[in-house]
Amino acid sequence: MKKRGLIFDMDGVILDSEIRYFEVHQQMFKRLSIPLNPVQYATFMGKTGDEMWEELVAQHQLKETASALLEEEHRLFQIHAKPEECGLKEGVKQVIEQAASLGYDIGIASSSSLQKIERVIRHYELPIMHYVSGEEVVRSKPDPAIFRLAAERIGHTPENCLVIEDAANGMIGAKAAGMEVIALLDDRMPTQRLEQADHVARSHAEIKEILRKR
Repeated sequence: MKKRGLIFDMDGVILDSEIRYFEVHQQMFKRLSIPLNPVQYATFMGKTGDEMWEELVAQHQLKETASALLEEEHRLFQIHAKPEECGLKEGVKQVIEQAASLGYDIGIASSSSLQKIERVIRHYELPIMHYVSGEEVVRSKPDPAIFRLAAERIGHTPENCLVIEDAANGMIGAKAAGMEVIALLDDRMPTQRLEQADHVARSHAEIKEILRKR
């Protein structure tokens, strides 16, 4: 059955922000004397920041609290990773336009705040009316709740939805919700596990082809 709902992750799929976050985290890890483990870092992608810092504070017995580190992270993001300065992922607007022309109902499911999602949509003039933030569910990715709510908001059952994700946590959540998953790779970032991906693309141009052939 052809899917009719298309749900985008935001950071790393619509907004080219994950590389900026990674650079900020590298700076913070160096200051805190935390060794950068790419495999572990990949497991943080798609989750909320507080979850990452709680794990690292416990693992490395840091003197700083998770809440203090999260506050520092947000301050650095405002300097080095402003949404308006990150830019869009190359080709994503064309994918959104193509999907709309093919009759897909489009939404966003992001662990970011509602304020940030709305800021990105407004600044880049994205024709997306429906979105869900990790703030709106008890547990964000990899829990499937955010994807089920996104499907509801675009008026489809989860089984009738495709999801575009760059992080394994998002892929796990989407698959648990009963959705078909397109993984978008980024060679600049730590490698993600792809067991939950039904399709793998290295660019939005490849995603356009996946949608065109359906």
